Amino acid sequence: MSGFTTESCRQLRLARREKGLTQAELAQRVGCQQSAISMMESGRMSALARETLEKIASELGVALEGATSAPMISTPLAGHAFCTDPECPANVPFVVGNELLFWPRPQPMAGGRHCACCGEVLASVCVKCGTPAGGGACCGACGTPFVPLPADVRTDVEAWAAARRRQIAEWRALLASDAPAIVR
Repeated sequence: MSGFTTESCRQLRLARREKGLTQAELAQRVGCQQSAISMMESGRMSALARETLEKIASELGVALEGATSAPMISTPLAGHAFCTDPECPANVPFVVGNELLFWPRPQPMAGGRHCACCGEVLASVCVKCGTPAGGGACCGACGTPFVPLPADVRTDVEAWAAARRRQIAEWRALLASDAPAIVR
């Protein structure tokens, strides 16, 4: 998105926090979804229309006129990797338009080469172009999703994603109550 960069994302996130607003409160004020604010703050400016980004900047009192038109390439997460298994609880599904994507939870490579949640081998680069993975659901260079779609998704991706998010929340709650020593 011309005029907005990852630095713009950082400025907006910091301004929101300084004003004591949650992502949901900001989303309500500017007329978008909380998940879009989350994606934007993680560097995916394409999650929001330019008009909405300008509303956010105005609401937060951030002047973005000096922003350059540099491309939005995700910043590599040095020493981190992600699980490529769409069934893994580390990968949270969300829907943009009618497209199902997964937000992979970065895991430190120092912890081993396998996912702490499911044991799958971790990846640290895009499977299509080899670019180091950054924070986000898709490669910043080629747009390929880091986590492939599961075979059981049919047509109602929003219902599938909502059910999967409930399963992940239940799993995390179970971990929190039964095994407080496990790293989450």
